[in-house]
Amino acid sequence: MGRTGGVELRERSIRIRFEYRGKQRKETLYIGDEPMAPTPANAKYAKRLVAEIRQKIDNGTFEYAEYFPKSPHADEPEEGVPMLHQVMDKWIEVFDGKASTRGQYSKRLESFWKKALKDRPIGEVSYSDILTALNGGTWKSGKSRNNELSLINGVFEFARLDKLIKDNPCAEVKRAGYQKPAPDPFDLGEVNAILGHLREHRSEQILNFVQLMFFTGLRTSEGIALRWADIDFRKKEVLIDGANVYDEEADTTKTYESRVVKLNGMAVEALQRQKAHTYLAGAHVFHDPKTGEPWTYVKITDVRSFWQATLKKLGIRYRRPYSMRHTYATMGLMSGVKPGFMAGQLGHSLRMFFTVYAKWITGADDDREMDKLERAISASGEFPGETEGKSRAL
Repeated sequence: MGRTGGVELRERSIRIRFEYRGKQRKETLYIGDEPMAPTPANAKYAKRLVAEIRQKIDNGTFEYAEYFPKSPHADEPEEGVPMLHQVMDKWIEVFDGKASTRGQYSKRLESFWKKALKDRPIGEVSYSDILTALNGGTWKSGKSRNNELSLINGVFEFARLDKLIKDNPCAEVKRAGYQKPAPDPFDLGEVNAILGHLREHRSEQILNFVQLMFFTGLRTSEGIALRWADIDFRKKEVLIDGANVYDEEADTTKTYESRVVKLNGMAVEALQRQKAHTYLAGAHVFHDPKTGEPWTYVKITDVRSFWQATLKKLGIRYRRPYSMRHTYATMGLMSGVKPGFMAGQLGHSLRMFFTVYAKWITGADDDREMDKLERAISASGEFPGETEGKSRAL
């Protein structure tokens, strides 16, 4: 047996050699599932094949998988074409947003998308691949599915804009329909019961934090980032221009807009009590009573542990802590406060505020408007148009 012209005749097979992408390749020839026998006729065929392959390599038309579908090199991407997971990592690297958001996106890509979409040249990912991955996920709601679709769409849109692919395979994937849950606030009786129970059974710092949340409508991330320097006790207002999300102190709010929140008596009372605990201990208003350190976003989620126990003890139907924000909004609306003022307090646009709280806005106004109609009817003593109708009949 021997070698000649890129053909290696072995005892029971023929192997050819050629250079591809700067590397020496060796491939065994097959007929069906059996290695090609080293006969003189097959050796001549192998020489012609080597010449053909080398010519196609020179012309840039060689397709590895076409000639050697069983070879481990058949799935190697074309030179210069990045792999999918490589592009995901690059997108995270250049992501222009908060570090906390970047961290969450990176975790989600690792935990779902890198497992659902196997690493391959990015141009090979199809619409059906995206759809199959989404259909295989275990989503709590249509919103969760849509969030994951938005995430991977960001990766492929980045690749398209970077000229790595021509089309975004996510572009035509339909978003799931879902019904956004309506606000589920507490009533004032429930609020007072919760605060009373916390006053008796929990640290005063916990009571102060919850009371402030109920009577300012702050987001959790804004509450734990609150600093004493942000509070003006004389004007009874607080400047909200930062947040703490996933333990990253940010100098912007969720909506990237600062706002001034007016403080009512219950909010001022909570902050005045809190002075005794942290006013001289540092910049932050609220500290974890267990550690004496400022709350972190991860630790504040421990609120759920005593929160759930408190509601259960009081026999109050469970609602998540975020409902404290809804409580403040609806409390204001049902008291006749103007929607524009409440929208500003919560950091919503007026359009968003009307969308979220339309039920309470119309509910508060309906009774007042009906009272106007009732007074008009009672004052006239007859239905509008009744006299006119009688006159026409005469």
